[in-house]
Amino acid sequence: MWYVIQSLNGDEMNVCEKCRQAVPKDAYRDFFVPMYVCMRRYQGVWSKEQKVLFPGYFFIDTEQPEVVEKALSVVARIAKPVCVGKQFVPILEEEQDFLEDMMDASHIIQMSTGNIINGEFDIYEGPLQEKAAYLKRIDRHKRIAEMEVRLLGKPRRVRVGLEIVKKIAV
Repeated sequence: MWYVIQSLNGDEMNVCEKCRQAVPKDAYRDFFVPMYVCMRRYQGVWSKEQKVLFPGYFFIDTEQPEVVEKALSVVARIAKPVCVGKQFVPILEEEQDFLEDMMDASHIIQMSTGNIINGEFDIYEGPLQEKAAYLKRIDRHKRIAEMEVRLLGKPRRVRVGLEIVKKIAV
C-alpha cells in the first residue's frame, strides 16, 4: 500500500533518500517521488525534462506503516507522514490503481500525444489515452495538461506532459 510523506518543497529527492536510509530496509518495498515528463524549450530547442508530480510530497510502498512512522521520527524536521486525523493512512486503493496505471516502473508519467477534434481530446499515445475525461486544462504552447486526480480522498490538480499535434474543427 502507498503512503504519502510530506517534505520540503523542491527537495523531495534528497528528503526521500534520507528517509530511505532512516527506515529499516525490510519495512518497505519502495520509496519514490512520482514524476512526470514534459517538454521545455531551451535556446529554441525542445527537450524532455522530469518534474515532480506532487510538489512537496513523496511516497512509500509498505505494509508496515507503524514501523515506518516510528523510523521517520528521526527525520521529523524534514519529513512528516501525511495523516488523516492522527493516523498514518494509505491512499485509497482506486487512487493507487489510477496512478499506477499512468506510471511506468520508475514511477514516471511519460509524455502523451493527441489531437483536439471539435473541442474533444483524442489522446492516441501515452499514459493519458484512457484519461482524457480527467483533463481540465491544456496549454498547447508549453505542452502541458492539468488533470484532476484524487489523493487521500481529495481532488488535486497535477500537471502532466501532453503534446497536441493538431486541432481539427470538422
